[in-house]
Amino acid sequence: MSGADWLSYSLQDFVMFGPQVFLRLFVRINQDLWPWQVLAVIAAIGIPVLLLRQGRNARRLAVGLIAVAWAVSGYGFLVGYFGPINWPAVWFGWAFVAQGVLLAAAMFSGGVREAALPSGRFVALWLIVVCGLPLLAVAESGQWQAVALFGIAPGTTAAAGALIVALITGPWRWLYLPVLVLWSLFSAAILWVLQAWWLLVTPVATLLLVGAGFWLSPRPARSLD
Repeated sequence: MSGADWLSYSLQDFVMFGPQVFLRLFVRINQDLWPWQVLAVIAAIGIPVLLLRQGRNARRLAVGLIAVAWAVSGYGFLVGYFGPINWPAVWFGWAFVAQGVLLAAAMFSGGVREAALPSGRFVALWLIVVCGLPLLAVAESGQWQAVALFGIAPGTTAAAGALIVALITGPWRWLYLPVLVLWSLFSAAILWVLQAWWLLVTPVATLLLVGAGFWLSPRPARSLD
């Protein structure tokens, strides 16, 4: 195939499914996992509770739960459900798993900040993300079974995970960023083609929350060292 032939293709030519098929994936995974979604809800609520305690072990446990959420949403949703109809989603699924492994490595190797966070602002943003963004899929599909929960739906998981930029330090932070940015661009492109306007809020919010993570990072003057 010549270069001219490739230029004749548009993004729509690589998305071989419609919005109804895509939104049905959220319904299917929720139906198949029921009632295990309760664990995802507990984790979403428990993470800010752990961070409010400000203890080192509590903070590491919170990061560990987010690492598990990355891996589960990547392998479960992207590889298991989205991958069969969109092959790049499989690559992102394994990238999500790697993101979880990276967070776990940072947790065990001193890559998690010990300086105090501005907990009130962090928790407020976290709750807006894990309570608000899941409802966008419901608004788009008109079905409450399509709720995009943290730890299950990759978009909500990545958006909440973007805030963890505030917690990780040094090279771990910079290794953590590429998947966030690339996933946001990829999912925004897919949702734009599908004209799923409500869901398009999620990747845009993810990029904004990366900036919020930097903003919430403790300043050097407040650091223990």
